[in-house]
Amino acid sequence: MNNMTKDQRIKKFNEVVGRYITPEFTDYLIDHGFFDAPASIHHHGTHEGALFDHSMAVTEALVNLTHRLNLEWDMERSPYIVGMFHDLCKMDNYQRKPGAGEAWEYSNSQILTGHGEKSVIMLQQFITLTTEEVLCIRWHMGAFDDKANWNSYGGAVTAFPNVLYTHTADMIAARILGV
Repeated sequence: MNNMTKDQRIKKFNEVVGRYITPEFTDYLIDHGFFDAPASIHHHGTHEGALFDHSMAVTEALVNLTHRLNLEWDMERSPYIVGMFHDLCKMDNYQRKPGAGEAWEYSNSQILTGHGEKSVIMLQQFITLTTEEVLCIRWHMGAFDDKANWNSYGGAVTAFPNVLYTHTADMIAARILGV
């Protein structure tokens, strides 16, 4: 997907999740770099636009797992919303390096920190999330979270098994597809 233009990314985004969100939210995403930012600067998805590319790959993997394994969700939209916005916080985390052309740097000067939690908070400004969606986004990092949180992660998986499948979809995108 990294050969797509920004306009192509936006078009694909609208085709896949447009029916679940408002045009105002789409405008917010465009204005705040969702289609421009990398997914990381040291790991998977270091290219411009990779935040969207990674999010789309997670969405596609999660929808595929849902169909193949007959996963049940509280809402039909959930694998799309969870997959697409699990890393929403990264819009705020990467800034272009001044005077470095297309180079990006991690910015730790945000007022709101965290990863899954921050993505949930940002998303809830635009969409009312179900408890299942909140937990899937919060725990999408799985056991890569702090060890002190592993029991809570396990409890979330027990309560909502799709938490585990969200993490699996994220790993498929990042580690297998390299996006």
